[in-house]
Amino acid sequence: MDDRRDDTDRRDRDTGPERRMGDRRDSHRLPIDVEIKIGNEDYSKHQGNVGIGGVFFVKPLDLPTGAIVQLRFVLPEMEKQIEAKAEVVEITSVGLPSAVGTRVRFSDLDIRSELLLARYLDSHQGA
Repeated sequence: MDDRRDDTDRRDRDTGPERRMGDRRDSHRLPIDVEIKIGNEDYSKHQGNVGIGGVFFVKPLDLPTGAIVQLRFVLPEMEKQIEAKAEVVEITSVGLPSAVGTRVRFSDLDIRSELLLARYLDSHQGA
């Protein structure tokens, strides 16, 4: 009996067209108003699409990739405020070249908030 692993390199596996084209969403996204605090500035409100891993802001934020921001938002219908730090991971074009947005990834979303967010997203699946 041969106990050696098969020689297939898992890194070479096809991960699907979504991964190859930069779509790294872990869940569907829903529109939401998000307040952003940058450094010592006051919070400012922006429209975004929230998913379990972060937020895509439908307008560009004047931030560099790698910047850390503080986010807070209220989940509609649940009336629960969520606060988390996030990192700017990408400024991206969407559709027309003039339409750009900013993607941020949660960096310290606590488990309670993650579960609330997952429940909210699940309750609106296919909406």
